[in-house]
Amino acid sequence: MNVVKIILVLGLIVIANTGIVMANIAHFDQVWAKRAQRAKQNAEKAYDPNPHHVANHLNHKTHQAHKAHKRDLKKQGENKKKESKPRKMPRNV
Repeated sequence: MNVVKIILVLGLIVIANTGIVMANIAHFDQVWAKRAQRAKQNAEKAYDPNPHHVANHLNHKTHQAHKAHKRDLKKQGENKKKESKPRKMPRNV
């Protein structure tokens, strides 16, 4: 009998909260519909039907990033060489 009461109470709580959850849903639907429309427009504008162009563009950008990273590492190495002083070995007396 207690199980039936618990289920009944939980069911009433769920039904009561439905009104709270559904509040202002029309406003959010309009907002999300506009966002979906903008996202679809941006996706259509960015779409390239030729996969070779997409792959070549990705390879080009990856190559540029790799060259820039190597250049930065080389500059860091040069700066460390300039800043570092030769260490003197301690004398054993």
